[in-house]
Amino acid sequence: MAIVYGPVPSRRLGMSLGIDPIPRLVCTFDCVYCQLGRKRYKVHGPEEVAEPFPTPDEIADAVKATLAEHSHIDYITFSGSGEPTLNPRLGEAVEKIRRFTQIPIALITNSSLLTRPEVFAAAASFDLVVPSLDAGDQPTFVRINRPAYGFEIDAIADAIGRLARRVPVRLEVMLVQSERYGSNADDAAVSRLIERVRAIEPCEVDLNSPVRPPEEPVDPVPAEQLNRIQARMEAALPGIPIVVVPQRTSSRSKLARADEIEAEIIRILAVRPCTTVDLSDSLGINPAEVGKYLARLAEAGRIERRTRDGKSYYAIKEG
Repeated sequence: MAIVYGPVPSRRLGMSLGIDPIPRLVCTFDCVYCQLGRKRYKVHGPEEVAEPFPTPDEIADAVKATLAEHSHIDYITFSGSGEPTLNPRLGEAVEKIRRFTQIPIALITNSSLLTRPEVFAAAASFDLVVPSLDAGDQPTFVRINRPAYGFEIDAIADAIGRLARRVPVRLEVMLVQSERYGSNADDAAVSRLIERVRAIEPCEVDLNSPVRPPEEPVDPVPAEQLNRIQARMEAALPGIPIVVVPQRTSSRSKLARADEIEAEIIRILAVRPCTTVDLSDSLGINPAEVGKYLARLAEAGRIERRTRDGKSYYAIKEG
């Protein structure tokens, strides 16, 4: 799998050049809402990962080559198909990228490994950290995030709070509802989240809900309910902006040749399922044109179409 993907339009960061610094689908959590489905490996740390990680030089070289082809990028973002802080040389990669660009570098993390001093130090080297906190109590944390054994929400929340005193932290809360797994958006769960946010004091809280189809039976929280939760949190947490994340971000980026477009579609879908409109926004070409490439890739057996709630999504065909 490619180390770099995009740039893609991010609902949080504008045009984002993504970096996947880990072996595919390796994570410390197995969240019920993950759009990539069950993880291949759920681990406690990098010491349990047998496959090699991309090196700092490999990451920096891939970023440098991609920057030469794209003029508008808002953030370089470490994210990907699992937990990026599993890469034990993350801080070195950031340092090497800073040698040739002033584009801000962001980290999207599930927060689990911030309790480790070496990971905390690496996270503190980013311009922006977007850590997840989907639960204010251990039972909800276990139900929604399904962590590897031994992770404790108290220690994780404390680490996020300490990090927020070092670098800008934009806290992401993914709210879901499910007949199988319950919800983290009911009144009691939100009350516990509010107390955690009050202690962390992030520069912003982003309220989110899945817009791409998870593999698990999980539903997004209705917009009206998100707005009510936003109003409640604003009243309880004066001085901390509470934002409901928008569902679309436009792009004007262009690719010239058919093979480039197909390769970029594959890179994007390897990270997350997308609709035709998602890909149109990312690639900067009209949806009808995107549809031609999707049909060609589907016929070749490289991608597949999935339907959820009347919307069609495309994803890499597994196996």
